[in-house]
Order: sequence, then structure tokens, then C-alpha cells
Amino acid sequence: MRLARSAAATAAAVALAVGVLATAPPAAATPTSYVSDACSSSGNKYCFRLHYNSRSSQTWVSHSSCFMANKSVPNAWGYSPNGGASVVRYVFGFFTSACYDGGGTGDAIYHKAASGSNDDPSHSYHVFSDTNFYGYSTYFPRKDGIAHNLESNVKNKNESQRRN
Repeated sequence: MRLARSAAATAAAVALAVGVLATAPPAAATPTSYVSDACSSSGNKYCFRLHYNSRSSQTWVSHSSCFMANKSVPNAWGYSPNGGASVVRYVFGFFTSACYDGGGTGDAIYHKAASGSNDDPSHSYHVFSDTNFYGYSTYFPRKDGIAHNLESNVKNKNESQRRN
């Protein structure tokens, strides 16, 4: 008899807990920001650009959207500036002065870059196949104004970029 009461009490407690869990409000989604411009240069004049498309053999530019920065980016996926309360994702954007609307606008830059160009007169850049500046890399010299395709072991495998 005592065992039956104990089992009934346990069943009632489990049913109550399940009911409470089932009616609990859903957890709030982590707010996400999307950044395509991480360049602090006035008018984005002196920036490194990571392009969505490859450069064609007939031109010195890449006709596609781009991500602009004049800093190192240790993780192309993005970052969480405040312990996970929000998330910043890096994406390709369209800028009339520097990038074209030839595809990729709004797409994450992680594993989707095909070329780059450097208009930073003071720094060269490397784009790496792994986060935190590891793996294969493609080098971009100081301001040469030419879009260069990423090496095949980095193209569409980009995970970080370092300002040298």
C-alpha cells in the first residue's frame, strides 16, 4: 500500500514538472548583428577587401560584394563581444565606392571568399584557411589596387585574415 502511494505521488510530481516545462516561455534568441564594414578609414579609402567572387582574367577588380576591414580578423565566422549575450557575424556587403553587387551580398564571409584586394598603404595582409591565423595562406602586398584570387587551398576555405 505504501509503495502504491509513493508511486502515485512520484507520478503526480513528474506530471506536474512536465506540465510546467511544457508551458514555460521559449528562451529568447541571441541578438545577432551583421557587419560588412569593419574599416575605420575615412570613406573606406584605406581598407583590405575580401571579395565574394574571383577576379576575371580581363580585369584588375573583382565584380562582387565584399567585406572591408583595416584590422585582423581571427575568426571569419564572427565573434561575441559580451560573453554570448549578442553575436556579430561578418558578411559580404555592397559599397558603391569599393564593391559591386555581383553576388554574395548578405552571405557570411566564412568559407565563401574567392579573392581580395588591398588599398591599405601601410600594411600587407594574409588570408588563412584556419582560424587564429593558421593553415594555408594567401599574401596581399601593401596598397597595390589589384584584386588577387585566393590560392586554391584558401579559396572558399577562408577562416581568418591578419593585418601585418
